Amino acid sequence: MANIKHAGRKRKLNVGDGDRPYQKRQSKKFKEMNKDLKEVQPTPPSHLDKHGKWLWRQIVPELQKIGNIKYLDQLNLAALCSAYSDFRTAEEEIAKDGPYPSAYIEVPQVMTYKNAKGKEVQKIVKVTKQIQDKTKPNPMFSVKNTAERTMKTLCADLGMSFNARAAANIESENYHAQQKNTGSSGSPLGLVKFNGV
Repeated sequence: MANIKHAGRKRKLNVGDGDRPYQKRQSKKFKEMNKDLKEVQPTPPSHLDKHGKWLWRQIVPELQKIGNIKYLDQLNLAALCSAYSDFRTAEEEIAKDGPYPSAYIEVPQVMTYKNAKGKEVQKIVKVTKQIQDKTKPNPMFSVKNTAERTMKTLCADLGMSFNARAAANIESENYHAQQKNTGSSGSPLGLVKFNGV
């Protein structure tokens, strides 16, 4: 079965004069379908923690400026904010505990004290000591890496990466500007200089 997401040409949301008729129809149909959809809520969902709520408040206004995010996208947006929260929590834990996890071991220690008769007595006791276990990395690195991958995927799905925004911008400004200036026939090959001519 083909991967529908990556099959064929990328869909364009904004069309220009030089775009094909089917692209113009698709863009118009997409905008018609989305115009009546409910807007995304500006306030973050209550289940998000402080990091997730902070991100929600930062990115929702920016996504609304682009205009393609709707209420239907809130699940992906909440998942993104949750992954960001996991990322931040993992970073804080790594900063606090260091690159290696803490381990507790019991270390024998000689303790000297005086008994009831005033005589010094030595006794061996076990004292718990915290050390860093350098045989394995902090497990928060795994949490952080998983959260980074999740964020990257969700950001692309929500149009929050340079490539996603560039793909959504249909007009190739350089192409159309050069085409208008040269008055060429409309073929993209008109921009190519063959044999220096």
